[in-house]
Amino acid sequence: MHDAFRPDYPILTPRLALRPHRADDLDDLFEFHGNPEVVRFLPWPVRDREATNAALVRKLDQATLTEPGQWLVLAVELRETKTVIGEVLLKWASAEHKQGELGFAFGRAHQGRGYAAEAAAEMLRLGFEDLGLHRITAVCVDDNEPSARLLRRLGFTQEARLVDNIRFNDGWATQLLFALTEDDWRTPATASSDQEEILALVHCYFGAFASGPGVDERMAALRDAMLPGAIIVRTCGMDPAVYDVDAFIEPRQAMLTDGTLTDFQEHPGRADWTCSATSRSGSGGTPSRAA
Repeated sequence: MHDAFRPDYPILTPRLALRPHRADDLDDLFEFHGNPEVVRFLPWPVRDREATNAALVRKLDQATLTEPGQWLVLAVELRETKTVIGEVLLKWASAEHKQGELGFAFGRAHQGRGYAAEAAAEMLRLGFEDLGLHRITAVCVDDNEPSARLLRRLGFTQEARLVDNIRFNDGWATQLLFALTEDDWRTPATASSDQEEILALVHCYFGAFASGPGVDERMAALRDAMLPGAIIVRTCGMDPAVYDVDAFIEPRQAMLTDGTLTDFQEHPGRADWTCSATSRSGSGGTPSRAA
């Protein structure tokens, strides 16, 4: 027999409220449960409104843990608009071994803004500090690069690559297994880890600013790689300018998708950079370092 675990709701972060689901969340949930781009990496099919409501009914009773094996499933509400933009999950996998599992899903319109990192970080705190877990795992399919990148940012280590481990979308899927212990969660990243993360961010940054297919996905990945509240400082060729992530990315994303730049790629170098571009008129150009 175990004591029931029920956090004090809502759980507030700077931009989000994590809370139990309510019956009136249906419209918001259907926005992403019914979106093929969102569910392509999730263990459920695209849902119509009826199926989304059936899933919501099950979630209404998943705000308290009474025994191992249960999931805590919380709505992620944007505090500014009171809109449910996603959900986060924490499984109490084992009381004896103090094991848990993390999960998350967010609407397409709200990906790439640091919300998943903000909500997941709070669920890790909840698991380690309040539930007393020693180790939390997370699993994603091999193709789900944004989730794998987010887990690494949160401090997780990839422990295994499980080839053809599950049936998924009418085929076999390879899964990546990640884990984070309480000790590693409480220990600041080492200098080498910081350097690796910086290098990965640099490559993600320069890789995002390229014309051609996949611009929106690369920009979403770049947003996910940024910490909540991050700023970008442009210092080359003109007076310094400071941008928040959206103010910097959105006009550049528009140029890469509306035909203004049709053959553009930036490349990081050791001391400087190179880029090439063809504008809509066909003339070459040399944009600023900040794209």
